[in-house]
Amino acid sequence: MGQSYFIWKNKDCRSMGVWLQGPVSIVRPEERVNHVEIPGRSGDMTETEGAEVYNSYIQTATILVKGGFHVREVYNWLKGSDFVTFSGERDRKQAARIIGAITLNKHSYNLDWWTGEVQFYCQPLKQLLKEVPVEITTSGDTVANSGDVTASPRITATASGTSVVIAAGGNTLTLTGTVSGTKYIIDSETMEVTSYDGTTILTKNSSGSFPILLPGSNAVTGSGWSKLEINRRERFL
Repeated sequence: MGQSYFIWKNKDCRSMGVWLQGPVSIVRPEERVNHVEIPGRSGDMTETEGAEVYNSYIQTATILVKGGFHVREVYNWLKGSDFVTFSGERDRKQAARIIGAITLNKHSYNLDWWTGEVQFYCQPLKQLLKEVPVEITTSGDTVANSGDVTASPRITATASGTSVVIAAGGNTLTLTGTVSGTKYIIDSETMEVTSYDGTTILTKNSSGSFPILLPGSNAVTGSGWSKLEINRRERFL
């Protein structure tokens, strides 16, 4: 088994003279629920706050730092918000913020090693480090969402007429006033439609619901486009 590590702010901890003392746990986030007590009834009733709603959580990493001379450099790196990748799931990243104090103590009187803990306050859903966009050119082609939850894709549509219609996951969006051969960005996460260069907001020209990708295979249908490039934005627990 190889050395455990993490990547923070696009830097492998080992390149900073930092090692994990042991692997970090793989966590499945807690579903957000409310427990309601009913007078006169034993137990309680559990209500989910919403479909696929999960709580953030804290990942605690025990670190070893080689050489106390560069502790300040390590401290200045291990702060703020960014994406973190742990070696147990090296193909994924998740948004996180480092919280709490970081205190390094001498690990050995004979060797220049220091030990401490870093707390990452992690957002619950993970994403792939690298995602390859999917292209479709025919209405009815299928797109797979291998994630654990519903995905909100970013779609680049090349118009072939004066209106673009895209349907997926039970939602249908219609964009009017399009120009054949022009590209448009449909972002289901921010619920915005923009020009390809992002300079013009076209959301007001759209109607309906933004396309989504349910876990598994999804048929993507519609009209008024010659090609769709789909960044699926798969998310994992």
